[in-house]
Amino acid sequence: MHSTYSLDGNDTIAELCTQAIDLGLTHIAVTDHVEWPPNGHHQRPDFDRYFDELAEARDRFTGQGLTVLSGLELGNPHEHRAETEALLSRYNFDVVIGSMHWLDGENIHFTSCFDGQDPYDVYGRYFTQMAELAHTVPCDIVAHFDRIFWPGTQRFGPPDVMRMQGVVCEALAAMAEHGLVLELNTRFLTYAPSWNDSLLTVLRWYREVGGTAVAVNSDAHRRTEIGRHHAIGAELVTAAGCVPYRRQDHHMPA
Repeated sequence: MHSTYSLDGNDTIAELCTQAIDLGLTHIAVTDHVEWPPNGHHQRPDFDRYFDELAEARDRFTGQGLTVLSGLELGNPHEHRAETEALLSRYNFDVVIGSMHWLDGENIHFTSCFDGQDPYDVYGRYFTQMAELAHTVPCDIVAHFDRIFWPGTQRFGPPDVMRMQGVVCEALAAMAEHGLVLELNTRFLTYAPSWNDSLLTVLRWYREVGGTAVAVNSDAHRRTEIGRHHAIGAELVTAAGCVPYRRQDHHMPA
């Protein structure tokens, strides 16, 4: 989840912790954004202040049964490896997430990233770069593998993942090879028209190439989003033969 240390976060670490306790959660990770937008303006939290505030939260909430993990979400870190390595060597994060937010300089949150292109060419480049991320970045979790499907579905309808099986499986195999945990982001699991059938197919491919654990994650940017659609995500993961990731049951890769 993301706190006010992210540009798009809405709640403080303490507010997120309070909501987590109210929901009965035992472990959370506050993984704020580090981004390198194409405009050259590096976006990152003040991690010295972040760790001070996180320590205060641990002092306050550990006795209430909540484990608060440190973390960050790196946007396109495979394109900024030197900066990524410097950041990870300076701070000791509990959870490191790698994600794809930019594709050839275009923001994949917007349908304009498809302008003038065959959508399956865009999907293919997205998963090719996701494989590169898995091979080159020392992260623990690969975030929202279907992020490119969100604007794609808005513009073209749900994707036919069978048309991209090869390139998707290459990315999934890279994650399995390096012991990375695949994230199933739950934000749009109730979106219509739905691509949940496509998600189930991809999760089955992940199992076939050697993957096991899948992090069912709400990717909350405000406290009211914590845990959203978790039951739907867990059902998809188990239906695919995978295991919902629980940090207390699994060790992060070295």
